[in-house]
Amino acid sequence: MTAKRLRNIAIHYCGRYATSAAKLGDHLGTRLFRDVETAEEREELAPHIPEIVADMIGMGLIDEGEAASAKLRGALRAGYAKSAAVGIAARKLKMERETVARALPAAFEDAVPDMAGEELDEGEAAAALARLALRRARRGPYRPGGANETTRRRDIAWLQRRGYRYDAIRRVIDVEEEC
Repeated sequence: MTAKRLRNIAIHYCGRYATSAAKLGDHLGTRLFRDVETAEEREELAPHIPEIVADMIGMGLIDEGEAASAKLRGALRAGYAKSAAVGIAARKLKMERETVARALPAAFEDAVPDMAGEELDEGEAAAALARLALRRARRGPYRPGGANETTRRRDIAWLQRRGYRYDAIRRVIDVEEEC
C-alpha cells in the first residue's frame, strides 16, 4: 500500500458513491487497516488520509449536499418518515443532522413527486407519506391478500420502526383507541 494507491482507492470510491468527507475518511481508514499488515506502515500512511480527502473536495468529487440528498431520497423511497430519513442519512454519511436537514425539501420533491405540490399540514403530510409507504410496500389497506388482526399489528409496527408517530398511523390504518 502506498499513498498513491490510497488516492486511487479514494477516486474510485468517490466515482462510485455520492459520499461525504467523513465517510470517505472512514472508508480509507478501514482499507488501510484491512490491507496493511504492520502498524508502522499504517502510522506512516494514516497522515495522508486528510490530505487525500481535502484533494477530493478540491477536485469536486465530494459534494456533501448531493450525498445527503441521495441518502434522503433512498430513505424516503424506502418508506421512512421525514425525521427518520434525516437521522438515517446523517448516521450513514457521518454528518450533522442540521446539514442533512437542509437537503430535505429538494430530496422530498425528488423522492415523492406525488406529494411535492400539495399544501398539507404536518399531520396530514405524515399520514400521506405513511399511506404512500404502505402502498409501495403493499401493506395495510393495499395488502393483496387482505388484512387480519395479525397483519394489521405487523403493519403498525412496520410504520413505527420507520419513524411514524401514532397519530399518523391511526389516520392510515384503522386502530381502535386503547383505554
